[in-house]
Amino acid sequence: MQIARREISFTPSLLPTLAALIAVLLTLYLAIWQQGRAAEKRALQAEYSARTEAPPVVLSSSLEKIDNAYEYRYRMANVRGEWQAAKQIFIDNKFSDSGAVGYHVITPLKIADSNLVVLVNRGWIARSASYPAPPEASPPVSEVEVQGQLTIPSKRFLELTANAVQGNVWQNLTIERYSLAMKMDVLPWLLLASKISPHGAGLALQSERPDAGVEKHVEYMLTWYSLALTVIALWIGLNLHIGHMSLDTTAPTKTKVLP
Repeated sequence: MQIARREISFTPSLLPTLAALIAVLLTLYLAIWQQGRAAEKRALQAEYSARTEAPPVVLSSSLEKIDNAYEYRYRMANVRGEWQAAKQIFIDNKFSDSGAVGYHVITPLKIADSNLVVLVNRGWIARSASYPAPPEASPPVSEVEVQGQLTIPSKRFLELTANAVQGNVWQNLTIERYSLAMKMDVLPWLLLASKISPHGAGLALQSERPDAGVEKHVEYMLTWYSLALTVIALWIGLNLHIGHMSLDTTAPTKTKVLP
């Protein structure tokens, strides 16, 4: 009796195996990193929703000592005080909802009945014909009431020039940079105004919501996991050799004996 056999061999070589291993580890690392970023974004969205629904914070002398400024991030706040116009700055290259380029107007507000100062984003204003000089955006002289959301300016930005601060026109804002430049102690938040009474003319109030982008990170995660599986499949396929079918003539045969 003849038996059909296939010769199967698996002979991975060293260098392709090391290359495949590195590729798999790299893609798995990137997949896990994207998975972690998605989890961070979900947590940020949950934090935002919970804090925006909490009762507003009243900014007063009771907030003079803050252990963790991030505990108040995204909280709504109310404050009453007077503008400190001499320390007002403009953050350049900010876009309106229609895509026009302009500034965010940042004005310090001395809180009533205290020595505390909070920075307020009073809104967006377009560039004028005098650019790069900022347009006129003087705040009212009288006492004002401001409602808004407490935010913390991001420190993650890239500055391609050493002239990031030119007088009262800045490219980026951090609380620490402002405090040092103006020699003024300010609260550790930027109040993103949603209502100012009375309000300065020509300013468009801004809103902020953290960009979740969870779907994007999940998509990238699945892509990297798929690439890892593809590398593994290719490595196996390229090193697995299946020969042609052959007949085994060495197998014992049975002879039928007739009576």
